[in-house]
Amino acid sequence: MIRKKDKKAKNKRITFHGEMGGKLRVFLILAFAAVYILSMLLATWVDQLGRRNDYWEKIEKADQEIWDDMRYKAQAERISADDAAEAEDNWQIDQLYEELSAAALINSTEYQMLSAAVYDMDGNLAAQSTNLLTAEIENEYGTAAVSWPLSDYLTEKELEILAGYVDENSRPHEYAGITYEIKAAKSEEGSGLDAISVRRLFYSTEDVKAAGNIGPVWQWQNTGGDHDGITYAALNRLQAAEAYFPGLRQNGGIENWQEWMESDYLQNYPEVYQEQAFHKETGSITLQMETSSELFLSDDYYRPEYTLVIRSVGYPWKEAVDSLKYIYLWGGILTVLCAGLALCVVEKTFRRRALLEERQRDFTNAIAHEMKTPLAVIRGFAENLDEDVNKEKRKYYLEQIIGQTERMDDMVKEMVYILRLDSEKYTPAKEEISVRALLRGIVDAYSTQLEEKQIELHISCRDDFLIKGEKRFIEKAFSNLIANAVDYNRYEGKIQIDIEKDKCVIQNTGEKIPEEDLPRVCELFFTGSQNWDGSEKHFGIGLYLAEKIFRMHRLRMKIENTDAGVGVTVG
Repeated sequence: MIRKKDKKAKNKRITFHGEMGGKLRVFLILAFAAVYILSMLLATWVDQLGRRNDYWEKIEKADQEIWDDMRYKAQAERISADDAAEAEDNWQIDQLYEELSAAALINSTEYQMLSAAVYDMDGNLAAQSTNLLTAEIENEYGTAAVSWPLSDYLTEKELEILAGYVDENSRPHEYAGITYEIKAAKSEEGSGLDAISVRRLFYSTEDVKAAGNIGPVWQWQNTGGDHDGITYAALNRLQAAEAYFPGLRQNGGIENWQEWMESDYLQNYPEVYQEQAFHKETGSITLQMETSSELFLSDDYYRPEYTLVIRSVGYPWKEAVDSLKYIYLWGGILTVLCAGLALCVVEKTFRRRALLEERQRDFTNAIAHEMKTPLAVIRGFAENLDEDVNKEKRKYYLEQIIGQTERMDDMVKEMVYILRLDSEKYTPAKEEISVRALLRGIVDAYSTQLEEKQIELHISCRDDFLIKGEKRFIEKAFSNLIANAVDYNRYEGKIQIDIEKDKCVIQNTGEKIPEEDLPRVCELFFTGSQNWDGSEKHFGIGLYLAEKIFRMHRLRMKIENTDAGVGVTVG
């Protein structure tokens, strides 16, 4: 039996932590990591190509929608040819601002931001998407829509405050039924913006009590000119206004709007239309796209001809990464599992090979060690044979040389059996073997040895013990047990063999095995701390080979001292 310390040392030598094993492990980990990274990069690249196509489709869709909406409104709100041309032009410009700003609001997302502009027939910039406040007012012509670019009136801080209320209004609220109402006032003398008021609307008394304030939450007044005295009454006379903040309500919220505001490309259009200035540019991080189409507001009456330009900044890689995050996660988990499985398989193979190499080294060293004794004896007697001329001594020397040669021959045969059993390709045949018939044949072969030591052998068979395996190996294992029972038995001793349905017990009257040697009797080349019968015939292979054969056939061999001597149980 190998001591625990020795066993730990051996395991340490054959584990997957050596120089070559460590390199192989690192290689496998890096290989799986590389496969994972490359596959995820490929999936992301393919996905972002689809995103780029989607971005272009959105641009084309926005282009068509703006064109259709302006034609519809121009025809529905047609102004008579007798009206002033200035009124027509102003109506058109207000409508353009509203349509462009609404398009930038609706179509801008976290991953793609849009802006739009129109140029008149002279190529001058007429209107573009911006932060816009629209309201309906009553004037001499009736009810009309008016638009105010908020950037012309509010500071960046005031814009952010108002955008915050609009953003909050587009999301779920802390109290159900709460919303914000925005109202605006127009200058009495012109189209300028005089005031903005924001207040909360409540639909239940519980909400009012929870808020603790039912008045306006934010208001702005134009501090320039003579309009400081604007009253709440003037505000209340106007219809509710609607604020457009590009990119605000589509997933990204106020952060997305702020990014839109910071984009010089989306806001700063050339004052004069230059066709060569509008083209598609593709970068590694952002995707910039532009398109243009002619815009006609009416088929029946003369209207200015406009050119529509749409700009887009897209992040296809970012959107692809976000959309594939769960694929990255599960792909990573699968890669780790596969890498772990591969490492386990390689580890097992490596350990098996290392263990086999370790066994082969130990086996070779043990053979060399065991061969030393008979070779030394042969050499000694050969030298004596050469020097001594006495016939009787020469005969004795020759007998000893022949005996040691036979001993070495027996050892080689045992080694051949062990090598066969250690072969990874070997699998025992599954024939049914009768232990009773097998033992009777083995006992007959040992009849001469039994007679020489006058040993009584009895076989008792209650029921035959049947083993599925290969006969030649099973026969070899039982033969080794019988040989031990004969060789280690005393003169005029006894051997009792009891065969039952599921086991076979072989007992002999030889000298008992020392207790400290019992756990080690099946180790290779172990012959005991003391030579029980004074013989050197056995060299510690028989029991090792028998135990190995039985274990290969899923049988257990147990050796123990009995009252009469030593017993071996196989079952």
